[in-house]
Amino acid sequence: MSEMTSSPTDLPVLATIGCPFCAVVVPDARFCGACGAHLVHSGFRASQRLHSYAAFPDEPVFRFAVVTSLFPHLSHRAKAPFRVGFGVFLVLLLIFALAGTSAPLIAVAALSVPLLFLLYIWEVDPYEGSFLPPTFVCLLLGAGLGAGWAIIGGSYVDKALVPSLTNSLTSNSAIVAAIAVPAIGQLLMCVPMIIVRRLQRGQVESLDGFVAGATGALGFTLAATIDLMSPWLSNGQLTHESFLANITQVILRGVTLPLISALATGFIGMAYWAKTGSRATSAKGIWLTSPGLALALAFVVQIGLGFTDIAALSDAVLVGIHLAALGVLTVAMRVGMHYVLLHEALDVSIGAPRVCANCSHLVPAMAFCPQCGVAERAISRPHRQPATWPLINGVTTPLGEST
Repeated sequence: MSEMTSSPTDLPVLATIGCPFCAVVVPDARFCGACGAHLVHSGFRASQRLHSYAAFPDEPVFRFAVVTSLFPHLSHRAKAPFRVGFGVFLVLLLIFALAGTSAPLIAVAALSVPLLFLLYIWEVDPYEGSFLPPTFVCLLLGAGLGAGWAIIGGSYVDKALVPSLTNSLTSNSAIVAAIAVPAIGQLLMCVPMIIVRRLQRGQVESLDGFVAGATGALGFTLAATIDLMSPWLSNGQLTHESFLANITQVILRGVTLPLISALATGFIGMAYWAKTGSRATSAKGIWLTSPGLALALAFVVQIGLGFTDIAALSDAVLVGIHLAALGVLTVAMRVGMHYVLLHEALDVSIGAPRVCANCSHLVPAMAFCPQCGVAERAISRPHRQPATWPLINGVTTPLGEST
């Protein structure tokens, strides 16, 4: 075991160890600060660390957790308020569906998830002080494309999103509704993210792409949901439908549609914006970070749900399939994000000491927290140490100086 000296303003003395996975000398702690491997374990389990999600290391990767999947930059303390907010939104949907009131149902279904996501952007400031322009470009452009998609699609959109008892799954209209409409919609959701990527200057990160993709998708679903549910208003103040019919429509259009669209498009944006670090990592699984794979997954889920929506299924079965699809996509996106964060690790450096935003330990700033293993890029920029000091011959020194 060796020791690493430090400058007067740095940690007094840090014991170090050579990581068995990336061969970098790092602080002797539970996790490798360079590649994120779990140093307490050994072998495949340690390098893949599927038991410890890179964005929220207290959770496993394979977990159906909407809040920590849709809001990856949230601090440990902020998770509870967003879970409460999401729960309140679900309760409001339940109350208005039971009452059968048209306007409140449409408003809550269309606005709840986008508003929560805008609060998340305000909370974490992903674009480092300039979040307003890219956020509004994504949101407004997505809303315009969503409105156009719903208006031009017309009857095809209705067939794709509302169960039908008359159409055959092999008819031309059914195939167009189940394949063309969802596929075109998914491609349109990607347009705002691509435009913002072209406009962005300076350093970009994979989770910036996730935010851009999800924001554009939520603008798209907001406008589409309002347009597709607006016929309810022609019946007056009440929907004149049963509670089961009301709750089915609001779950599909107010819960699964925005969440699936945001997670799928966010995954595409994350993979599109990601840049792997200069170091090789033993985590492997680089193919899981491919934009092509993310887009293919989105197509499979959207088209699968397109066929489900036009099939003659009961409301309960329809809701069950949509929720199952949401669960599968959530876990798949978490796997992709986990590997993106592992492969996107920065060049080896040890920064000035800081309190980790996730575990509250005083640790040197590195690509991963040595104590809890959270990825540096899963921490919102305002909570990061701004100045990093490179490791040169085992000594941390300010940039521009040598030992």
